[in-house]
Amino acid sequence: PLPTSTFPTTAFLSPPIDPTFLRTFLSSDLTYEQRRIIGFREHTARPELIERTLLEVAGTILAAQLAVRYGLASNLAGGTHHATSGAGRGFTILNDLAAVAR
Repeated sequence: PLPTSTFPTTAFLSPPIDPTFLRTFLSSDLTYEQRRIIGFREHTARPELIERTLLEVAGTILAAQLAVRYGLASNLAGGTHHATSGAGRGFTILNDLAAVAR
């Protein structure tokens, strides 16, 4: 596995992702209500889900960079667009499309 603990997440993803929400998610400190709205409930704190979420966003950013360079690219894991800048919802924790639009 990639060492996601070394990702420059706050600098890399905010804005548009709220740094407070990002830190809360990464430290597994989301409230019950936040987890419920996201849909993953207690699984939101699992290291595997945190890693998957970061890799998904990084993959979408990489796909955008490759598309600019080569004319076409995609990330099959991406497209999670239900989250807002400060909250996850609808099985979307971080909005990868907003992050790449930055």
